Amino acid sequence: MAQVAAVRAAELEAARVNAAVPPMQVGIESPFPHDSVLNSVVWADLTGSEFQQMTRAAAMSIPALARQRHILTGTTARCPLVHMIGATRAPDDYWMVRGDRDLSPYHRMLWTVDDLMFGGWSLWRAERGSESQLLHAERVPVERWGTDPAGRLLVDGELVSSSEVILIPGPHEGILNFGAQALTRMVANLDAAANAARNPSAYLELHYTGDEPLIDTDIDALIARWAAARRGENGGVAYTGRSLELKEHGTHEAHLLISGREADAVDASRLVSSPSAMADATTAGASLTYETTAGRNVQFIDYGVGLYMDAIAARLSMDDVVPRGHRIAFDVTQLTVMDPAETGAATSD
Repeated sequence: MAQVAAVRAAELEAARVNAAVPPMQVGIESPFPHDSVLNSVVWADLTGSEFQQMTRAAAMSIPALARQRHILTGTTARCPLVHMIGATRAPDDYWMVRGDRDLSPYHRMLWTVDDLMFGGWSLWRAERGSESQLLHAERVPVERWGTDPAGRLLVDGELVSSSEVILIPGPHEGILNFGAQALTRMVANLDAAANAARNPSAYLELHYTGDEPLIDTDIDALIARWAAARRGENGGVAYTGRSLELKEHGTHEAHLLISGREADAVDASRLVSSPSAMADATTAGASLTYETTAGRNVQFIDYGVGLYMDAIAARLSMDDVVPRGHRIAFDVTQLTVMDPAETGAATSD
């Protein structure tokens, strides 16, 4: 009777706020805000802009972002995983030092960080022993896995159990999700710079002064010939008659192209949470700061790559990967200790 009353009370409360009782979540639950690409569509509709979903391929066409991606993924991959019990290092597990059948541990980790950076998630396929200990782990490419409407994991279209996979959540939703608008602007700035390189005089008018009006086909042919000449055909030489004048209506703003691309490089670094100096981008007052290589690497770990390392190490330290009380960490010694330069054998004067 009390159970029925509780259900009835919940229904009445839902009716009062004019909302349906939320269904029970089955499967994985995202640690990120429940957002979708539809929000971007609605925002684009309100602002009158043309919505185009950002892809990884388009994002990688931004040189500054590609640079940060290479540094973050490569740096994480070159730092080996270590098995720790408190502050004591334990022997490495087999899956840590051996890759799957196709990829080495280096490439497995490199593409795991790539997944987290762009999409917010990465999935490993797990092979376990008789006592559920992890024997092998291989990364599953993002195009091969997903979820069904109930939130259950699918690999190659087939349901998988939690013991068959290791789902790794990243430190954020992925830059293709929360940074789509900024990335779209960066791609647009690259297109503007490319257009400026092709056409130094940006806006030209072919002003016709003849008595007989031109028909549309003649106008289109004239514009096509001039556009071809601007692309370099016939050595860039075009022709104007007595009835045709060339008028220039402004040109590209050089400071917007140069400063704008520099600002984009800094923003790309902010999106992935990495110091802009790592992408060869400078900020105001950067030339006044002196840094050693070791000091910059320490800063890079604390305020850059450590964000992704910590997310991966935290997931791999859970009980389905290592025994309780054990943890997985990254050995970053080689990033902070600079090896002395090799010298030859001592010789007498």
